[in-house]
Amino acid sequence: MPTIESSIETALFSRVASLSLSPELTVSWPNQTLKTKPATYLRVSHVPNINDRPFIDSDAPHLRLGLLEIDVFVKKGSPPRAAAATEIAGKIAEHFSTDLEMVADGVVVQVAKAPDVRQAMPGETHWMVPVVIRYECFA
Repeated sequence: MPTIESSIETALFSRVASLSLSPELTVSWPNQTLKTKPATYLRVSHVPNINDRPFIDSDAPHLRLGLLEIDVFVKKGSPPRAAAATEIAGKIAEHFSTDLEMVADGVVVQVAKAPDVRQAMPGETHWMVPVVIRYECFA
């Protein structure tokens, strides 16, 4: 049986994989390096937070919090490209709506609040717009 931690990650990553964008975008997953960076792509990061113990019983579930970050990268260029990155980020935020439940191996992971589409940041070759999804799980 998978651990709670890997089940949480499976639930989150399965939801990312079900994202339907047109055109379809390359996804850079954790522990994976893109040999060449496409003009537009996504990068996925999972940031588990500390666990909380809201109940006294030693067998009671713990509250497990964390963040799923999906960064939208668009090749630097004309202003419409910056707007395109924000539009893609908004579609990702819609895909992870508040209270959405994702399940893997019987572990339920829930989106805790509306995702944050954060301030865009310029890089050397790409413009990046982060989307931060806060989740919680009682397990």
